[in-house]
Amino acid sequence: MNPRIRRLAKLVVVALLAWPLAFPGAAGDGEDELKSATVLSFLRYSTWPESARPNEPFSVGVVGRPAFARILGLLLEGKAVNGRTVRLVELKPGSDPRGCQLIYFATDKKSDIEKALQVVVSSHALTIGEADRFLDYGGAVNLLLVDGHMGFEVSLEALDRAGVGISSKLLRLGQIRRKRGV
Repeated sequence: MNPRIRRLAKLVVVALLAWPLAFPGAAGDGEDELKSATVLSFLRYSTWPESARPNEPFSVGVVGRPAFARILGLLLEGKAVNGRTVRLVELKPGSDPRGCQLIYFATDKKSDIEKALQVVVSSHALTIGEADRFLDYGGAVNLLLVDGHMGFEVSLEALDRAGVGISSKLLRLGQIRRKRGV
């Protein structure tokens, strides 16, 4: 078996085994629980520019489905990343997402995605989505469910723009989309 596939399989197995511990009593969608665990992995294995305020909570914004925000909130509750507490912010239409270090797009509505991405283009936010063309809209990480397994693709161009770094340990588990030719 390919070592990359083996590592991805291990990540999925660990996430599946952690579900009962991470979501006690939560009656949620299994796919959203797996996406939430993946978001936590990106939080833990990413770095933000030094300009990010180290004494303030680490803000995770969610655009779209409130059901996903609840499940993600259950997982993140009480967690810390790099010594900073994590707080969840539900971003409603018209909300300002610029205070968030990570923004999850739980929607496939192109207009909602593009509008929010335009606002955060100059901020240092890691953007993660689940829409088919999320990277084409300017997002950094797109989560994919393929044959019951969570995968992801990453835009190096969007990561560079945001100034966010992702550990090579995590990047090896996904597909890299390089800058498109001119």
